[in-house]
Amino acid sequence: MAIEVPLFPLGTVLFPHMPMSLHIFEERYKTMMRDCRRASTTFGIVAIRTGQETGGGAVPYEVGTLAQLDEIEELPDGGYNLVVVGASRFHIDAFSYQKPYLVGSVHYLQDIPAPADDTERLAAAVTSAFRGYAGQLRGIGQEDPFEFGLPSDPELLSYLVAAAMQVETAQRQRLLEIDGTAERLAACLRLLRREAALLDRMLVRSKDHAGTSSLN
Repeated sequence: MAIEVPLFPLGTVLFPHMPMSLHIFEERYKTMMRDCRRASTTFGIVAIRTGQETGGGAVPYEVGTLAQLDEIEELPDGGYNLVVVGASRFHIDAFSYQKPYLVGSVHYLQDIPAPADDTERLAAAVTSAFRGYAGQLRGIGQEDPFEFGLPSDPELLSYLVAAAMQVETAQRQRLLEIDGTAERLAACLRLLRREAALLDRMLVRSKDHAGTSSLN
């Protein structure tokens, strides 16, 4: 059954279970928040395929994530500071332009189950690869994407790694659109291996540059 959901296009992807801080300042989204609060509902976050966050005209991807409102701070100018947590994924079947903000007719998406052995094997490989990736980021002076222990639950792990990797929005969106935990873990593993190779090359160039500078 299709459900009408207000949409908030952003230049990033919200994954299920993951937190995100938002600052609502445009008039159309102030209206959206007031409408949501009156109806005791929430909105969906969709990554932008083309266009900008502000000013209108952004074209979003068709798969997004429902934002569960966790913290709401109403500001004197009518704006809001929010902390949201990703809930269910959804697919947009049709857009409506009758309100100041975009509304989508959506249906919710479910993960496709996979054999437990496959999922556990992939989760172990992703955990190991992600720890190596975090170490590489520290090695080139970048911030560790996740300082705490990784979850043992494969679905949660797949979304956390997808959110934490420093990759393009289009890559994140592809991970969001995957309908199975095992397939998402496998895609995360491929991306982690690609990023590891890129970071290795960056680290070698950095050391070479440092060595050349010390000789001059």
